[in-house]
Amino acid sequence: MLLLCLGILLGAAGVARAADSPQAALVQAQRGIDEANSDLFNAVVDVASVVDRAADALIDLLKEQVVDGTEGTLAGEILGGNIAILLALAASPEGSAQVALLRSFLNTEVKNFVAVSINSGYLAGKPDSSVSVSRGSLTGILRIMPAGRREIVPGKSLVRQDGKARMSAFFNDPEAGSLPLELVFEKHKDGWRVMEIANVKELLHEVAKRKRK
Repeated sequence: MLLLCLGILLGAAGVARAADSPQAALVQAQRGIDEANSDLFNAVVDVASVVDRAADALIDLLKEQVVDGTEGTLAGEILGGNIAILLALAASPEGSAQVALLRSFLNTEVKNFVAVSINSGYLAGKPDSSVSVSRGSLTGILRIMPAGRREIVPGKSLVRQDGKARMSAFFNDPEAGSLPLELVFEKHKDGWRVMEIANVKELLHEVAKRKRK
């Protein structure tokens, strides 16, 4: 659920415009979710950057879960219980070819999952049966996701410096509850964009803990 953790009010539906503030970027990101339009979301959230910067923390969590047992865990969902992959991952030293392969897999599959989960209406709580969700290794998760709207809520804390900003927010999920986010933004020529979830390690462990309950 967390990997789904990541504007302005648009004058015309379906048209992505530059976000003139971090708060505006989150408004547009939420509108992308609610309107099942990943183009709106991607205009203000750099999914590739968020996934790349989160990959090390995610791989560390997967390794822990492989050792402890994967049933009902994020590792089980992502790797589908493939014992050969799990054992190779558990035995891999940092920087190994296996970990590099997994990192590449995560970058590709999570970006695909975000696009499909938005465009299919699942994150808005209004799944569209006419939209295929069979593309990619992670999209099967959508079929077992609890129904309901996912919401990104801007927080009160905002610090800006030299074209960057850090803002608190919450991701409200029907299954995991309200999850705190520390989002890092950068200002580009086309406006502000989310580039990183700074508390991703703590977030991943909190999601894992709630799933065990």
